[in-house]
Amino acid sequence: MSFLEKIRKNTWILFMFIGIALLSFILDPNILFKFFTRNSNIIGQVNGENISIKEYVDCFQFLKRFRQDEPDSYLKNEAWNLLINEKLLNQQALKLGLQITNKDFWNAISKQSIYSYISEFQDSNGNLDMNKFQLYLKKLEKKTIVTNSQIEEEKNIWSYEKNNIPKRILAKKYIEMLMYGLNTSSVEAELNYKEKNSFSIVDYIFIPYSEIEHKYNIDLEDSEIKNYIKKHKFLYKKEDLRSLSFAIIRSKPSLEDEKDMENKMNKLFQKFKYTNQNSIFVSKQSEKSFDSNFYLKKNLPIFLQNFIIQKNKNGSMFGPLKVGNTYIIAKIIGKKMISDSVLSSHILISHKNAIRSSNQRTEKKAEEISKKIYNILKKDPSKFDSLVQEKSDDTVNDKNNKGSLGWLKYEEQNSFGTFNIFNEENKNGTIGLTKTEYGYHILRIDKKSPIESAYQFAIIIKTLIPSKKTENFISSNVRKFIIKNKNSNLNTFIKNARNKEYETIFLKNVRYNQWIISDLNTELDREIINWSFENKRKERDIKIIYNSNRDCIIVYLSKIQKRVFPIEKIKNNLTIFLRKKKIEKLLYNIIEKKSIFRNLEKIAFYFSKKIKKNYKINFSDSIINNYKEPKVVGYSFSLKLKNTSKPIFGKNGIFFIKPLKNIYNYKKPSYFSYEIEVLNSFLRKKILESLAKKLINNSKIKDYRTNF
Repeated sequence: MSFLEKIRKNTWILFMFIGIALLSFILDPNILFKFFTRNSNIIGQVNGENISIKEYVDCFQFLKRFRQDEPDSYLKNEAWNLLINEKLLNQQALKLGLQITNKDFWNAISKQSIYSYISEFQDSNGNLDMNKFQLYLKKLEKKTIVTNSQIEEEKNIWSYEKNNIPKRILAKKYIEMLMYGLNTSSVEAELNYKEKNSFSIVDYIFIPYSEIEHKYNIDLEDSEIKNYIKKHKFLYKKEDLRSLSFAIIRSKPSLEDEKDMENKMNKLFQKFKYTNQNSIFVSKQSEKSFDSNFYLKKNLPIFLQNFIIQKNKNGSMFGPLKVGNTYIIAKIIGKKMISDSVLSSHILISHKNAIRSSNQRTEKKAEEISKKIYNILKKDPSKFDSLVQEKSDDTVNDKNNKGSLGWLKYEEQNSFGTFNIFNEENKNGTIGLTKTEYGYHILRIDKKSPIESAYQFAIIIKTLIPSKKTENFISSNVRKFIIKNKNSNLNTFIKNARNKEYETIFLKNVRYNQWIISDLNTELDREIINWSFENKRKERDIKIIYNSNRDCIIVYLSKIQKRVFPIEKIKNNLTIFLRKKKIEKLLYNIIEKKSIFRNLEKIAFYFSKKIKKNYKINFSDSIINNYKEPKVVGYSFSLKLKNTSKPIFGKNGIFFIKPLKNIYNYKKPSYFSYEIEVLNSFLRKKILESLAKKLINNSKIKDYRTNF
């Protein structure tokens, strides 16, 4: 079994090295070119430090593997936030002078890397044997000429770990330094324990505010709202606004730039045609890394589909093709026959280390059982269905569907360890034994779609960008435009920009607390807003700013204005508050006249409500009537037992409660050591969250994801 197959039991490694091109092919071949624009390998920046698309995709795929039920949009945002925090923590660690020693690095390799999970690298105690591992690295480094995709991927894996482990070490050192001496006291632990283990048993009734309004015809007049606003003017200050307009000069290559690029690509085509070291050539010449995967025709972009119809032999060359400002050269370097879809069944033998397993058998025992079943089936395949019912641990598929896994699709990258069910050599009826993160599978191929050709490509991607000469010419024109329009009014500024055929955006009102300027929508929006609100700013000020694509944005501050909050917006916010106040006043007037409010049963009768009996509440969660109501819990512990409370005004309605019994479950102080650990974890989590927010607020973070 190869090294790559051995690490496949550590499932997360499978997708840590999926290239962006592969992701594009799988999701939608037509979006491939969206990633081929200038600076397309950068998806964001943190204080000037780049976040690459590869980092982002790796992190997203990692999260998706373990949280398949969550939407992609949520996981993409989480991947983004994780990368932001990693960058910020590393930057802070470097500012403090924290360093990584050689000993730190190899210690992390032995404990935190994927290699520590590979049995062939472990000693008798299950720890990473550094002598074995160093020997493996020496052999890997000697293979300077990459002859197959396996060695290429092994090199990529080592490169990834070598580059990312130092980041983990730095972040860990910084956090450990911050957390040193941060602990919870025994007094806090005791109070926390008492909060969780003190309960009040109450009877209560709940009346929604809407029912009170209906019963007593409570309504608000416009005059009441206006009078309240008049009395509380200080709450409704004016809102600052800035009116901005824009002229945008796109950074575009010239015809001369395009001609130079075509000459370079034609020369590169000839060199590429005669090399036999394709992966190395791609790594040196292309903006995208080498992708060793095989693809069916239907999963290729249209231009490659058309190409293989005409030429489909190894060594066939395609290009150079220009799409927008992207140039592409491709070479077929591999071809094999596979089935697109496979219907299969399995018998799963799980163990205590497997994912989603409740079985407590050891991994060794699971292997013994699976080999025994496999040997039986090699002699008599007809016993497969009966052994599914008797032996399989996959209770969902095996008991209801006779072990069927349904049709598995090649383009979804389904894999069962070393047993490649899609390959031509594995025919209908073939039974194989394989291992995945779920345990050991005795797998049977029930039916296969007709075989098709799958192709492996070496692809070179290059982006045409403006030359230095072109950029200088654009900058010169911008300077001349600014000099001419320095004191122009807004209409003249926009008119002159349009005469120059610049893009224009006219009059956008912005607030200080917003992040995006509609229609502009760049990574610079926040920076532009901050500039417009500086104290020294005055009307007709102009700012020049360049985005990540080197497009020039000329910002024109046309108006500094203040306006009052709209009355309708104020009314909407006040209506609920003022109605609640009227209900409160009404009920207290009724209480003074009626004696029923001293008795829970009479209150229930008066409002036609049913008493909820023996309800258990405490301070830890404060849940009553499906809402958190800490005010109600406070009353329950402070009232005399069997006494009915006055109306308690909660978030969604009014409560009347009668406490029946208070329960206090206290332990000896020695028990609080567990509470201290719980609170320490919570405290450190809160500190880290606060730290992250503070670092983010004080950092310049640029998000280019909307460009994709």
